[in-house]
Amino acid sequence: MRIRLNIIFYLFFLLLSYSGFSQAYFRISADFSIKDKNPKGSEFYKGKVYYDKEYGKIIYEVTFPEPKTLVLADTQMYVLENKQVVSKSFTPSTNKFTIFNLALSGDLKNFGLDKSGYYINSIEESEDQTIIEWLPPTALEDKLGKAVLSLKNDQLFGIVLFKPNGEIMGKRFYKNYVSVNGLPFPKKIIQISYLHGTEYYKITTFENIEIDELENDEMYRIDLID
Repeated sequence: MRIRLNIIFYLFFLLLSYSGFSQAYFRISADFSIKDKNPKGSEFYKGKVYYDKEYGKIIYEVTFPEPKTLVLADTQMYVLENKQVVSKSFTPSTNKFTIFNLALSGDLKNFGLDKSGYYINSIEESEDQTIIEWLPPTALEDKLGKAVLSLKNDQLFGIVLFKPNGEIMGKRFYKNYVSVNGLPFPKKIIQISYLHGTEYYKITTFENIEIDELENDEMYRIDLID
């Protein structure tokens, strides 16, 4: 009964937070750095990232280790040099569930799970965290596993994603939140993935975050020319 009441209260306050989210944020830019340890080794990148919800492209202007432009559009990643597409490849993720779209849409707190058919199974309260277990739609239980979120200070702190068989697929932690034009955004993301029992880390940091700036519109709508 207590768990059911916790869920009711959580959904009530979630509804209030959505109704109070009156600001329609639409674009974000930031300086970024990425430290990536993967099966190929360790990599480091830095540069500037741009995202506009209307244009739907995440644009990374990489300045180190070598200048190039990476564009994520739908399920494709394009590499540009001198404004020309030199290669493209499939990426399994879509921009809908990136930190940029989730934050701008006001869906970061729940990782957009409530918009994807997931439903809350349980809520546990501790001294400084709220732990929420989300289950996938019944029709997709053979393809999707559960997700466990932790909230700190009413903001997403971590998420653990599971495979349908119960194995951990990956973890993400969101730290060092700042408020930019009233929009909370984490300056550090730690992503942990698993391959053949080995953990791989990807650490992304953001600085000089700007929300809804209008002076560099051309940077958000880059043309993909082969």
